[in-house]
Amino acid sequence: MRYFGVDEANRMVPLLNRTFERVRPWATRAQEIYKELESLRSQGKRDAFTETLQEQHTALLERIRAELQPLQEMGIEVKAADGLVDFHALLSERTVYLCWRYGETSVGYWHELETGIAGRQRIEDPDAFAPTYLS
Repeated sequence: MRYFGVDEANRMVPLLNRTFERVRPWATRAQEIYKELESLRSQGKRDAFTETLQEQHTALLERIRAELQPLQEMGIEVKAADGLVDFHALLSERTVYLCWRYGETSVGYWHELETGIAGRQRIEDPDAFAPTYLS
C-alpha cells in the first residue's frame, strides 16, 4: 500500500482537477441514462431504443473507468466519479485517509478509514502526517 504525505497529495491536485473536469460530465450523463433506463424498464419497455441507451451507458462507464485507472494505479482511491478521492496516509503510526473533493484547492482534510467523508476533519498540522519517500 502506498502512503502519501500532505505535500505529495497536494501535488496531485492539478492532475485531479484536470481528470475530474473531463470525467464529471460523463458521470452526470451516465446517471441520467441510468435513470431513464430504469424508468423504461419499470414500464416493461425493451426495444432498440433501450438497447441503444444501454450501449451508451456501458460506453460511458468504460470511458470513466479508463480515465480514472491511472489515478488508482498511483495509489489514489477514487471514491466517486464526480470527484472524491482518498489518499492513504500515516498519522501517529496508524493508517488514515487524506481526503480531497473536486472544487477544493488543496488536500485540507483527513478522516479515519471507517468514518468516510462524514468524519472529515481539517488538517491542522500537515507535518503530523508522515511523508513518504516520494514527498
